[in-house]
Amino acid sequence: MHNAQFQEQLDVATIQKRVLTTISQSQDTGLEQAKIDALKFTLVNISDLYNDYACPLNLFDVCLLILETCRRNDLDTINVLWKSIICEEVLPCQTNSYSVVNFLTRLKQGSLLEEEAIAFGYEAANDLQMFETGEWLHRLRNRVTSLGKELFGKGADYTFPMDLIVRELEGLRQTFDETREGDHLSQPWPAQTMLDVGVPFFMLHDSYSLQMNENIATGGVDITTRLHWLASISEVLELWLSAAITSHGNSPMIGSDNLGYSRSASNELTRAINTGLLNRIEIYKSALEDLVGCDASYVALVEERFSNFEETIKNEFF
Repeated sequence: MHNAQFQEQLDVATIQKRVLTTISQSQDTGLEQAKIDALKFTLVNISDLYNDYACPLNLFDVCLLILETCRRNDLDTINVLWKSIICEEVLPCQTNSYSVVNFLTRLKQGSLLEEEAIAFGYEAANDLQMFETGEWLHRLRNRVTSLGKELFGKGADYTFPMDLIVRELEGLRQTFDETREGDHLSQPWPAQTMLDVGVPFFMLHDSYSLQMNENIATGGVDITTRLHWLASISEVLELWLSAAITSHGNSPMIGSDNLGYSRSASNELTRAINTGLLNRIEIYKSALEDLVGCDASYVALVEERFSNFEETIKNEFF
């Protein structure tokens, strides 16, 4: 048996064990006893594992792991699975905000959880989580991070559709912040989640820049959302610069693991600077000037972030 075949069988066995553990922890899966016994005592064919177990039981994470193992680039299915994973951590829920209802209604479209409830008002069922409390946030971050580490960088990155995940996480962030009266000092948790997965800074910046460019090109996104994307880009750049400066300054306080991470960030940033990053900053600042009618203080804050980034780059990298 070739090493690749052996590794695939080992991966399948690991996934099968994961499915069996999930079934054992569930009160009623609806599976026939014969199928459960097959999981316990035989190595199930990976196609059967996908079609007879993972899909019927809505084990979205397992479905993605199987697609990664089989190197199956089925973009539509992968997008549906990821939207379902995000929805599963947020829905069902209740809310007192029409904007939350509207966003979550759009979010669940194209997922496998379109029937999940979004209850409006305090008269909703008490057993539903309240979106505004944000209790879903840490669960969602942990799940995306954990699964992302299993999928990203393993040779099948299409199973981790970063642009889609970034778009939906930032949509959740913006919607959540609006329920807190526009908290401009909220943490950039979607970007940090991607970094925790292991996404390089330059790829993360490109993803955020792509989202902004698409928003401008379509013209169908309100200026508040455009401002949100520009602000998010400025946060990504701040995170990038902070990591890069640590290495660039050769800080004696940094550990070896973090030093490798910081050197990578510094090298990535240097390459980006040499390929026109500062020109892109000017484009971002021009886009800010076009946002007439937005919160002026917030626009000024984002513009200051970009200007500080430029100034620091000129002082530290030239």
